[in-house]
Amino acid sequence: MSNSLDINKYLELYQDFLHPNPNINSQAFLILRKEFEAEFVANLLANLKEEDLLIRRKSILALGMFGEKTLESIVPLYMDTNNTTVKVSCLKTMLKVVVNCNLEELTIEEMLVVESALKDDAPEIILTAISLLRQLGKTGRNILIKICRDKDLLRAKASISALLEMKDKTVDDLFDELLNDKSIDPMIKEDILRDKNIEYS
Repeated sequence: MSNSLDINKYLELYQDFLHPNPNINSQAFLILRKEFEAEFVANLLANLKEEDLLIRRKSILALGMFGEKTLESIVPLYMDTNNTTVKVSCLKTMLKVVVNCNLEELTIEEMLVVESALKDDAPEIILTAISLLRQLGKTGRNILIKICRDKDLLRAKASISALLEMKDKTVDDLFDELLNDKSIDPMIKEDILRDKNIEYS
């Protein structure tokens, strides 16, 4: 932004972007995207650590609208922070991009983010990563199939829940296998049986 008029216009548009009225919000987004993309994206990325949940949500939704190029900034942001809020926000942004762009595969660098998230101790990070995998079609399904045998009950149960929404023959065969596996936690089997509408005894 080269002069004070530009700065004032940007600030005014940015306030409109934060406005609760969706018409004002969306109009401001379109102009900011067209005229101030670099500054706007930098602002949105900074908002991923905001304590204000509404600002974070608006920023995640907006970043998701910029498509795959957003992920070039999200990957290093995730890897360089220890802030759980920022990590979750990064994963949710990735999820929005995947849904908006109908992606079924991520780059190696982007998958490293997912792998790192799955190894995290924070439940909200693990659950968001698994939600992301659920949107990645066959690629995500194959990873979830491995995770559903994890010794960590949260990872295993969340993976089962995600797989239950992916109705296909591979998943059905897996569930039959898990039900007959004595090493699988009974709570996992309950989730599967509940979906199959079979009374668990």
